[in-house]
Amino acid sequence: MKLSNKLFFCLALLVTLGLGALFYNSANAQSSNEITDAEISLIRTNCVSIQDTLNRVHASDALLRVNTGQVYESISTKLMEGFNSRVVGNNLNGAKLVSVSSDYKDALNKFRLDYIDYEEKMSLAMSTNCSKQPVAFYDAIAVARTKRKQVNADVKQLNGLINDYKKAVDEVESDYQILKGVTK
Repeated sequence: MKLSNKLFFCLALLVTLGLGALFYNSANAQSSNEITDAEISLIRTNCVSIQDTLNRVHASDALLRVNTGQVYESISTKLMEGFNSRVVGNNLNGAKLVSVSSDYKDALNKFRLDYIDYEEKMSLAMSTNCSKQPVAFYDAIAVARTKRKQVNADVKQLNGLINDYKKAVDEVESDYQILKGVTK
């Protein structure tokens, strides 16, 4: 494998891991969905501030989703598919690469769908009037938080599959070196 390809792969991996960590730093959920009178009062008192914060989180998440999604898509289409084709075209064993790539595509699709679900729940929470409907607002936020945690889990899974793919690339490279009689 060319050094530039390895460098690009490592760079893409680092960018993805960094964006993933930044993108979905999930908030801690309360242990129960019951809301106290004091919490209702706090929601009503801080309604404008809470909505402002939600709007900022929503805007930030949308931008990071686009950027992260593009990186994940590029890894799939430009790196994995291209490298898999070269491995198969050179009659090397790429079964592990193809398997990881398939799992990655499935996880990427799940990420997309879960993000859409999160986006819908977040929009519902943002459209709920926290001054007039603090309990409904609280519940909507709890649902959005749960959906956001699922997206976070999807990001972790994608990052794990990227690591698995790198290990599979290393195995192919090692097999190739042995086949060609070259030692590292």
